[in-house]
Amino acid sequence: MSSLLSSIHIALSSILSQQQAIQVIDHNVANANTPGYHRQEAVMSAGIPYGSPGMYTSISSGQLGTGVRVETIRRASVELFNHHYRKEIGDASRYEMQEQVLQQVEAVMAEMSDDGLINKLDEFWSGWYTLSSDPSSSAYRSQLLMSSQALVDGLNRRAMSLEMIRRDQDVALQQRVDEINEKAAQVAGLNVQISNVLSVGDSPNDLLDERDRILESLSELAGASVSIEESGQALVSIGGHAMVIGKSTFSIETYRDAGNDSLLSIRWEDGNDFDPPTGEVLGILDARDNNIVDQLDDLNELAAVLISEVNNIHSTGYGTNNATGLDFFLGTDALSIEVNSVLEDLESIGAASGADQPGDGSIALVIAQLDGAEVMDGGTTTMNDFYTGTVADLGLALGQAKRNASDRRLVASALGKQRESVVGVSLDEEAANLISAQKSFEAAARLMTAIDEMLDTVINGMGVVGR
Repeated sequence: MSSLLSSIHIALSSILSQQQAIQVIDHNVANANTPGYHRQEAVMSAGIPYGSPGMYTSISSGQLGTGVRVETIRRASVELFNHHYRKEIGDASRYEMQEQVLQQVEAVMAEMSDDGLINKLDEFWSGWYTLSSDPSSSAYRSQLLMSSQALVDGLNRRAMSLEMIRRDQDVALQQRVDEINEKAAQVAGLNVQISNVLSVGDSPNDLLDERDRILESLSELAGASVSIEESGQALVSIGGHAMVIGKSTFSIETYRDAGNDSLLSIRWEDGNDFDPPTGEVLGILDARDNNIVDQLDDLNELAAVLISEVNNIHSTGYGTNNATGLDFFLGTDALSIEVNSVLEDLESIGAASGADQPGDGSIALVIAQLDGAEVMDGGTTTMNDFYTGTVADLGLALGQAKRNASDRRLVASALGKQRESVVGVSLDEEAANLISAQKSFEAAARLMTAIDEMLDTVINGMGVVGR
């Protein structure tokens, strides 16, 4: 009699275990397209056996089984892939962000359009050549003044736009700093929940998935490094500085850097510099403080040499009204350069080498010949070639960022597919597992029915009690 009752328990354990396995399969199927979800599996083991009761030792040997139980809900995970994947998506995000900023710079420079600065330089030199052929022409003088103003406007606009792009990155940096701090706090909170669940022997699989998603986001933002402790808590660091230890976080903050044009810089709350090894933050800083600064420096150098060289010659010239000693340009760099307002009196433009020589255009010709003068880079490059090289450098930097982003994203994609083949949900596999669990459930239910019939025979069909 006790054997039949034990069999009911065995059948029940099978029904309950297979039911739980089916629930796990349902959960997998429901999250087949959920980003960051790791496949789960109900791991079953035999129940704890017991020895045969003394009165049955003559007809039974060994120990009797007690059925099946779900030992744990196992989460598929490959930590090695996670480490490499985070590294690659961090690098890809860095170069993608740098590419985005440099695309804005490329649009500002606009050298592939009619508004390019090279065209404006050519028109400026051409205006002096034309004036040298007929220095008494008011039309030629007016044309020269217009081309000069267009060149000045081009330099001003580019310098101003580059400065604006640099300052716009402050907004992007602040947003990412806030996001990094927020995600670090989320990781710390999940650390507590995960360790609590693990401490009672359960599997916090969905919490681990959520934490992994946040950790990947931190890697994209700032190249976070992660190590998992024995307690299950994640230790997060960025650039060698701890950001999350257990339930504690170490935040970062922005401040105005007087040594960098009062733009935002980032530091840890303890005052140490924030130095991300990769990620979007580094991409923004690279573009803002290196690539754009290089473009601005070259633009300012071009403007300074243009101002100096043209003024040195023009100040020796004479206008048709005998005005002399006048600077053609005012200012010191690309942002401040302007045409001397005195020259709005067209007769004051110095084209002649002496007074009372309205037909002399020798000074205008000397200025025009600056077109081919090697006055840049220590006397090795012309102004046009120097600026062409500056634009080429921008193109190279943009192309390099684009290639790096593409390469790193391809590697990350390959690693992601490898990881997905291990941790991802296969609907075909889940369908097969579902059929297996369903059949096991049905078999356990039939076993329960058979035992019920046996008990009915024993209780109701073996004689009459009380006679």
